Amino acid sequence: MQKLHELLRMGDLAAFVGIVDDGGFAESARRRGVSASTLSRSVTRLEEQLKVTLLRRTTRSIEITPEGAAVLTEAREILDRSEALQEIATSGQAPAGPLRVNAPVPYVLHVLAPRLAEFRAKYPDIQLSIDMTDSLVDLIGSHADVAIRLGQLPDSDMLHRPLGRAAWKLVATPEYLDRNVWPQAPADLAQLEQVRFAAPDHINTLRFTGVAEPVEVPTAMTASNGEAVRQLVLGGLGIAQFSDFMIADDIAAGRLVELFPGQLDAAPLNISALYLTRVSGLRRLGVFLDWVGNISGG
Repeated sequence: MQKLHELLRMGDLAAFVGIVDDGGFAESARRRGVSASTLSRSVTRLEEQLKVTLLRRTTRSIEITPEGAAVLTEAREILDRSEALQEIATSGQAPAGPLRVNAPVPYVLHVLAPRLAEFRAKYPDIQLSIDMTDSLVDLIGSHADVAIRLGQLPDSDMLHRPLGRAAWKLVATPEYLDRNVWPQAPADLAQLEQVRFAAPDHINTLRFTGVAEPVEVPTAMTASNGEAVRQLVLGGLGIAQFSDFMIADDIAAGRLVELFPGQLDAAPLNISALYLTRVSGLRRLGVFLDWVGNISGG
């Protein structure tokens, strides 16, 4: 196979990569604001120049061939290098262009959203878009440039950067405690009820320094979303432990009170960013990671 950069147009390479990432011609055409026939011509042109079949097309789906997979790897690298060269050429200018961020709902609501006006004012030419999901995402399939994740990262070839750590705090509303009991020792929590996270279950385990076994607390309700658990606790349904960024404002405003401060035996929650493109080649990603690291304590 001849070297791709000697043969091909960048637009055709970008079209091919986009079709694979978007899962088909129609969706890719919709996202890019072009016709499916335009994308089809780009792929046909690549196939004719390379003398291989890149995609097998049916009425409902596409399947990448082994040759197409090999070309895809090279195409991504060429496009990344092209963008890096453009960044170098415009290094004297402010970072610009689209940046797609995927992050958990609580992190967006309590860390990013209150501060994004600052980022926008500092980097007005970066077009930031945010998608909220709590599960680990496929960066390619989700069209994300960077994913922010909480907790221990799985083994992965993806590039990552630590952004900070969040301590855990056990809280309840003062009204709820007034109706029940203000616990004086961790064992007293058994007289209360706990609003539980549906997953991961280890968040619900209440361990305390100097106490051999976890404290068992009856379940009041279970919710599948961290923000839903917070709202249920704010509604006076029970106690729960949260990463501190979720409830710092509630504690400061008196809506929640912290129980047994400094006594929870729980490792701080790691906050990390995962990405595919090297920061040195994408300035807008680099400045975003620096900024979000500062506001996350990294």
